[in-house]
Amino acid sequence: MDFDLNLIKVFLEVYQYHSYTKASETIGITQPAVSASIKRMEQEIGEPLFYREGRAMKPTAMAIRLATRFRVGFDEIQNALSERFTYSVYVNEALALDLPVLPSMMIEHTPLDQEILLHQLKSLSVDLAVGIFMVKDHSIVTEPLFSESTVIVCRRDHPRIHGHISRNQFYEEGHVALATQWKGMDGFEHIRLESPKSRNIQCKTHSISAMLLDVTISDRVAIVPRHLALNWQERLNFQVLENPIEHKPLEYCLAYHRRYQKTENHIKVRETIRAHLGCAD
Repeated sequence: MDFDLNLIKVFLEVYQYHSYTKASETIGITQPAVSASIKRMEQEIGEPLFYREGRAMKPTAMAIRLATRFRVGFDEIQNALSERFTYSVYVNEALALDLPVLPSMMIEHTPLDQEILLHQLKSLSVDLAVGIFMVKDHSIVTEPLFSESTVIVCRRDHPRIHGHISRNQFYEEGHVALATQWKGMDGFEHIRLESPKSRNIQCKTHSISAMLLDVTISDRVAIVPRHLALNWQERLNFQVLENPIEHKPLEYCLAYHRRYQKTENHIKVRETIRAHLGCAD
């Protein structure tokens, strides 16, 4: 038996208020429409659901049994809808501190493996991602946020680097790098404009925080976003140097499944992120 959910909603309102009139006011339909809905439901079930006692509509034994089960089901639906408005948001670690903590967002750091990120966006297991994306897929919408260049960081008392790093030094010095991979290349290889030449990568990490800490306790250098380096320069006491290697800017964007493009609550979350990153439309 397939019930119209609207009938169940009307039934529960009448059950709660013991009144067709009060139920009609609560739902926003006419009293005759409420009466017709109850009659239709009684025909479907084959038993009466309410009887009049004075001015009140009293539930029958069948109505009491149904109300208990229907209420549980409607509570589950309400919980599901409520959870749906808390969006799972992946945020690039470099931007995580720039975003507010909101009840509408559950924030996690973006996975470094771009294939995993693409799969999770396509499967709707994550609702929105904020960061740098090298993937392209017709089902995923990307909206630009802002761009910035990269810089080189190293500890302030580095034995060989003093306020400047040359191209030769860039390739000679040991690097600590993020373990980002896309089509067999790390993140910097995708934005480098000059002919590829391998960096001397001595250490790979899975977080920018670990990369910055490594720089402060070793002679290694690292490539990081400019705004992140400037934010942490004094606290971690490292040098911030211009990158001697010509490269395209880092392009930050929002990425999400096309199904969310016109979803009102999702749009509000995107607008909030834009506003806090200083790139509102």
